[in-house]
Amino acid sequence: MLKDVLRAIDYSDCAEAALLLFLFAFGLMLFSTFRLSPNATNKFASIPLSDKVQDPRHE
Repeated sequence: MLKDVLRAIDYSDCAEAALLLFLFAFGLMLFSTFRLSPNATNKFASIPLSDKVQDPRHE
């Protein structure tokens, strides 16, 4: 009975759902990136060059 259920499942729907979830997450990341202020962007860019790490979103 379980084998019949597994054979009947159409996995192409799962692939489409995974693609939609990925596109949604990517869109959220892109949106949050474009919302950053230029000041915060410059502070994020200077993190590898400085010795003290600060979160630019909370300053």
